[in-house]
Amino acid sequence: MKGTDYFREFLGVKVLDAKDGYAKVSMQIAKEHTNSVGMTHGGVVFALADCAFAEAVNFGEKQAVAVQVGINFLKPSVEGDVLTAEAVRISEGKTFALCDVKVSKGDRLIASFSGLAYKLQPEKPSSNSQ
Repeated sequence: MKGTDYFREFLGVKVLDAKDGYAKVSMQIAKEHTNSVGMTHGGVVFALADCAFAEAVNFGEKQAVAVQVGINFLKPSVEGDVLTAEAVRISEGKTFALCDVKVSKGDRLIASFSGLAYKLQPEKPSSNSQ
């Protein structure tokens, strides 16, 4: 992915693998990532899944933006856990790409995320030169 994702860095998300249509990222849950009942905040789990999604659809020179995403939280996690998000592109057309992202703690699935991305097209030079 081009550029620096400062939010990803702030969260402590590490990119383990990335290629066109696939990405795997991870992070260790710190106290600052937990909610008032001691579990990982849903926004943190969402952000981890979104980081994997972004890496998968923005590989190399490609640029895409999310147009619709959804997440299902299945199991909790807590401080000290290492979470992994794995994004796989399951469909791609000329303008859209659909990814499935699984967030896991070891072999235990804790969230399932789906993301639809709009693929930005490079601007074509104008034929009206002045």
